[in-house]
Amino acid sequence: MIEHTEKTHRQNIEQQRGKQAWDNILEMKKLGDKEQKEYRSLARGLNAMIQINGLGQTLGFLKAKGKNVKGQRNAHFYLLGHLTHWMNGHFDKTIVDSTNTENDGLLRWVTNIASSADYRRATTECLAFGTWLRRFSEGELKDPEEVEGASPQGGEL
Repeated sequence: MIEHTEKTHRQNIEQQRGKQAWDNILEMKKLGDKEQKEYRSLARGLNAMIQINGLGQTLGFLKAKGKNVKGQRNAHFYLLGHLTHWMNGHFDKTIVDSTNTENDGLLRWVTNIASSADYRRATTECLAFGTWLRRFSEGELKDPEEVEGASPQGGEL
């Protein structure tokens, strides 16, 4: 019976990750080709960045490159926000500060509040969520290597 309960919980969290990632990708599809291509490229490399550099440094990179000037947001800004939004509520309710408009609540939480165990759990969760973002962005967003008007070539699985 425990096995069934664990499987159901895992399915539920996977379904939640998938739904949130899908909603995020649909949000990105409303933006221009440039933002879609940039986001797709970032989402494809997110897990590698986290594994190589660590979660904190990856979030710092997204924050440094993210732009929110006069309502003009770039893919780095959106990806940091998507990770922050997903992680809100999984650990500590202080991940998202309602007075903060910079989308960096997860970065602030990782650097100021999280314990070592929390940091490891957050890394694992961001990797799992990143897998969903990568798959959906590959399937739905504009390909940066695709030339306008060219016919698509055979792709990899």
